Amino acid sequence: MEKLAATLYLLDLVMLFAFQLMHRDLRLLPQAVSSYGLTKTAVLFKVYLLAGSIAAPLLAWQFWMAKSPAYPAMISVYLLFVALGRIGIAIYPNHPRGAPESFERQMHHAATLLAFACAYMAVVEATPLLSGGLEHGLPEMLEWLRHIVSAGFIAVVLTISPPLRRFFGLAERIFLYATGLWFLTASLTLPPL
Repeated sequence: MEKLAATLYLLDLVMLFAFQLMHRDLRLLPQAVSSYGLTKTAVLFKVYLLAGSIAAPLLAWQFWMAKSPAYPAMISVYLLFVALGRIGIAIYPNHPRGAPESFERQMHHAATLLAFACAYMAVVEATPLLSGGLEHGLPEMLEWLRHIVSAGFIAVVLTISPPLRRFFGLAERIFLYATGLWFLTASLTLPPL
């Protein structure tokens, strides 16, 4: 199961990078990642969301079953909410910039907030425990990723405001790459099921 989770997180990261290569016409600084769901890659964007929606419960199960150390149950709960948020993003796609407010757009934003906040919480709470049992530079890497995830999350929150909105896409990509790499590393370093 851990290999499937790792494979899905790797697919998640590769697809995120591939979207950038396929959409060189989109400006990376302001454009949200969910903009890829409004273009010719809309189906691939749903696959990207689905991969993370399947991987998160698998990783939650790994944390739940780990005995040494025993991880707080909330880490698994956060990961389940990450999956729920990603499913919500798939069901309620983003709207083009400047489109009027709608129920679907509000649901998209709520699902994104749920996925991002819970991913942040899972990383922040699990890193000290996960790092404690690792060797050979992995604890330091996880700590660095935790700091990048934290900075990325703060940047996402700050760039929601209109004066900084032109940097939202960059902040979001930093957060998504860092969380994806952290989740991939966690799925490979937790004890096998």
